[in-house]
Amino acid sequence: MTQHPASRFDGGIPVKSIDATSDRLVSALTILLTSVCTNTEWEYGESWLPNPTGTLLELSPAWCINTNLDLRKAISWMQFQICSQSFVLSPGEGLPGRVWQSQKFEWLEDASAASDTYFLRNQIAKALSVRTGFGVPIIVNAQVLAVAVFFRSRTRLPHPLTIAQTQEIVSNFQFEYSLWDSQFDSIERS
Repeated sequence: MTQHPASRFDGGIPVKSIDATSDRLVSALTILLTSVCTNTEWEYGESWLPNPTGTLLELSPAWCINTNLDLRKAISWMQFQICSQSFVLSPGEGLPGRVWQSQKFEWLEDASAASDTYFLRNQIAKALSVRTGFGVPIIVNAQVLAVAVFFRSRTRLPHPLTIAQTQEIVSNFQFEYSLWDSQFDSIERS
C-alpha cells in the first residue's frame, strides 16, 4: 500500500458534499474513516457513537474498508462489520468502551489473542483473522463525539508513525468538524 502524508484529510467537509437527508455526523465519520484507511496501513475502520442517553456505545453506520485490499480480505472485513452490529458497549467495555472512558487512544496488538473480557469480539476476530487494532477518541468541544477504531489483518507492535498519522488525520477532522458543525448550526437557525 502506498503511504501518503497523514495530513490528507484536506478540504474540510463542505456542506454540499454531504447529502442533506443523511445524518451529517455519520457522513462526516465515513469521510474520516475513509481518509484514515486510504492514507495509512489500516484495512478497516469503524466508528462507535454514544446512545441518546450517553450511557452506552453503539456501532455507527459509518465504516470503511481500504480499497487496496483484495476481494477475499474485503469480504472478511464486511463479515466483521456485520457480526459487530449486535454489540452495545458500556464505558470501559471492549476496545471502544475503554477509549470512550479514558478519552485516550489505545493500541491492541492482537485482537484474536485477547481475552473475551478484554476484547469482546475476540472469537469473531479469530474466525476472520482480525489482528491489530487502534482506538481513537474523537473529541469535539471537550466531549467524546465518537470513537474511531481501525484494524488490520496482521499483528503489529505499536508503531509510532502509524499512531502519529492516524492521530493527525483525526485531529484535523476534530477541528474541521467543529467548525463545520457550528457553521451548519448557524445556517439552520437563520
